Amino acid sequence: MDPRWAGPLAFFVLLGGAGTLVGSVECLKGHDYALAAQQESTTVGRIVKVIHGKSTSYRYEFSVNGVKMDDQSPLCATPLEPGACEHNGPVLVYYSYQPYSNSLLQDFAEARSDALRDAKFLLAIGLPMLTLPGAALAMLLRSGKSSDGSNAIHVVPGE
Repeated sequence: MDPRWAGPLAFFVLLGGAGTLVGSVECLKGHDYALAAQQESTTVGRIVKVIHGKSTSYRYEFSVNGVKMDDQSPLCATPLEPGACEHNGPVLVYYSYQPYSNSLLQDFAEARSDALRDAKFLLAIGLPMLTLPGAALAMLLRSGKSSDGSNAIHVVPGE
């Protein structure tokens, strides 16, 4: 195999590794959200800040048993009045203490579905990009190590 392929193959292995890693994290999030969905409760909270950047994020405050909490969510799917997400309005907050203290502006069952959908996509792309170019790169590197002349044919004259 031509050694010029080493760079592109290494790039695809790194890209596949990143996709596989992020897909695995999404799988774990989906599992956590599935556990949280079994114990979820709701309360009314209020958006306190909308953060615009590469993506939009919503900071919100809510209270549970007199304890004031705040959190941040990339999605605001539970406005209680029109424009609540963009204008610091009331929102429905889903929270759970299983498997850890967690809250979202989305039902945990929906969040689980979203995370697992993303995980399937990332793993379907990442795993083949990791394994197939990885195997080709390993073969390329292995063939490069054995091309030091040790495979030369030696002709010994007969006696």
